[in-house]
Amino acid sequence: MSVTILGGGIGGLALANALHRAGIDFELYEQAPELTEVGAGIGLSRGVLELLDALGLGEDVRARGQRLERIYLTDPQLRVRRELPANYSGFCIHRALLIEILASRLPAERLHLSSRVTGVRSHTGRAEIDFADGTTLESGCVVAADGIHSVVRQSLFPEVRIRWIDQTIWRGITRTEVPPMVAGGYIEASGEGLRFLSVPLNAEEILWLAVKPAPPGERDDPETVRDELLQLFHNFHPAFRDLIRQSQNFLRNDMADLGPPNRPWHHQRVGFLGDAIHATTPNLAQGGCQAIEDGVCLALCLAACGSDVERAFRDYGRLRLKKVAFVVNTSWRIGRAVHSRNPLVYHLARLMVERSPASFVARQERFLSDMSYLREIDTVGMMGGVGAAAAPA
Repeated sequence: MSVTILGGGIGGLALANALHRAGIDFELYEQAPELTEVGAGIGLSRGVLELLDALGLGEDVRARGQRLERIYLTDPQLRVRRELPANYSGFCIHRALLIEILASRLPAERLHLSSRVTGVRSHTGRAEIDFADGTTLESGCVVAADGIHSVVRQSLFPEVRIRWIDQTIWRGITRTEVPPMVAGGYIEASGEGLRFLSVPLNAEEILWLAVKPAPPGERDDPETVRDELLQLFHNFHPAFRDLIRQSQNFLRNDMADLGPPNRPWHHQRVGFLGDAIHATTPNLAQGGCQAIEDGVCLALCLAACGSDVERAFRDYGRLRLKKVAFVVNTSWRIGRAVHSRNPLVYHLARLMVERSPASFVARQERFLSDMSYLREIDTVGMMGGVGAAAAPA
């Protein structure tokens, strides 16, 4: 069996690594001329770091990212409302570096760049993939990892629509000496309907994120975006405004998902992973984590099911749905509540975030980092001891 992967982002590359580790052939097609990521940083849970260990990549990732020790929830003036240990969710790395590491162990001849997919046709026992250069490829196992705007999903599941949350997020990276409080901590400041977040990527760079309510489709003027953000956050602590003032870049995205993910995750011999089938808003910082977990889980299911590709896709969707549904639905509810224009809803949301028992937070983090179920389906010895440390007590 050979697997055709459409998309060379985090999820597609994670799947390629897991297939390679399991001894399953693959070919990966990416529309861009190089494997890179337009973005800033990405958070990785303890469980996902263990998956990267299983793929032989964990050491490289840890060497090039930043371990986080604490989570600080503050008001706009950096007065701490709540402080929590970052037990299971405490690691951040630049997205481009993660892509580089994920691609580094893969055979170059299996990676096909500048290969834009224009459509997919699904048949019994096979699928046909059309490319922009006019060529068509036939495959007995296709995995679409082509993001929230997936061409493959639009071909096979046109009824699945993007769900906008009417919030915009800016991301940037500022090169500066990292202050002590920031060095080992994730900071989220909220107030006046706005949120500002910062997290260190390494000893010299800070990833920052700024969120405000806004309808989708608005655009920035590159010449004025810095000043506009400084004005928007003029009542926030000067340290936050300094990050904006010194930022190397400004990336704006309208936040969205695909709604609850309790839908088919495959169509005959075509499966989906990551944002292509269960995109999530970023309020739990779990989008990349879930894509990596998808890739490993799907590779193990394909290894266990042999030539029965559709059974592998069914098993994969069944195993992944509970956690993915929790991430998508919880992240959506958090985003709606913390930016609610209803003062009562907003106040209750802040109380829940700031005063929920530490045991509740820890239990949620353990659930998200629990990879023990993957050991149960591992027929190729990939997982080893992965999952035991994160399993719920």
